[in-house]
Amino acid sequence: MTDVYRNLSRRCWSVRVRNRVVGHVPSLTLRDVRFVVSLAGVRRIRLRQAREVVAIARGVPAECGLPEGALRVRFDPYRSDEFTLPDGSPIRAAASVSFLPDGSCWAVPIPHGDPSCVA
Repeated sequence: MTDVYRNLSRRCWSVRVRNRVVGHVPSLTLRDVRFVVSLAGVRRIRLRQAREVVAIARGVPAECGLPEGALRVRFDPYRSDEFTLPDGSPIRAAASVSFLPDGSCWAVPIPHGDPSCVA
């Protein structure tokens, strides 16, 4: 499985495999994604007001662009302990997630159907 998180210093996406950063990319897509948040890490951020990696998207790299029907996903440790959709509802998994060069993350939630691309 591949972990992806936004690198705020480099302004790109960091790609991690087996807890080792293997690259920095402007954009990529994952399928069969789980959103993972360290609750202890979120507490540290709120207490110390310091940045650290506490939230990742974990999935399988895929070769496709932004899927139709994708919804914007955000993570803000000062507002929520989870990744959220535009309406504020939590999202824990997705069929497909696209990470764009502008820093935005777009997901097709699992209930909406199968992923529209193949790895």
